[in-house]
Amino acid sequence: MLIQNRDGSLSKQPTQRRLCTHKPGIYYAAVPAHVLAIQSSVIDQLIAFAFDTLEVLCLDVRVYDEAASASLTE
Repeated sequence: MLIQNRDGSLSKQPTQRRLCTHKPGIYYAAVPAHVLAIQSSVIDQLIAFAFDTLEVLCLDVRVYDEAASASLTE
């Protein structure tokens, strides 16, 4: 798992360790991959809104492929 720090740097965390859990101030967002093709800055906007406006402490952002997700549920 890669974590983006507030200064923009990236740090690699072991996948077993979850930094974000379901506690106050901790949120997650799932973004469909096709949205990134249409508007590439959506993740930057999401991060800015979460930390600047909502004062989130931890944000778990996941990008998923709708086609792959649909084939798993069929």
